[in-house]
Amino acid sequence: MTTERQLLAKVLLQALEDARSGDPELAAQARRWLRTTGAHWAELLDIPPERVRRWVTGLPAPPYEQMTVWDL
Repeated sequence: MTTERQLLAKVLLQALEDARSGDPELAAQARRWLRTTGAHWAELLDIPPERVRRWVTGLPAPPYEQMTVWDL
């Protein structure tokens, strides 16, 4: 595997990990990227873009932060 392919694979693996993150903002950004640019990058590694999109779609909904309730 060439250095460029290794770097590309590492970026995609980090995005996959971020997509499963407990941080809702990070997970949402990673999922958006994986559905678009990330899916095209995966194709450079001979991974069908549809496979990446299906994986992202199959993830459970990311957690959302609870809003603070103010006692007035």
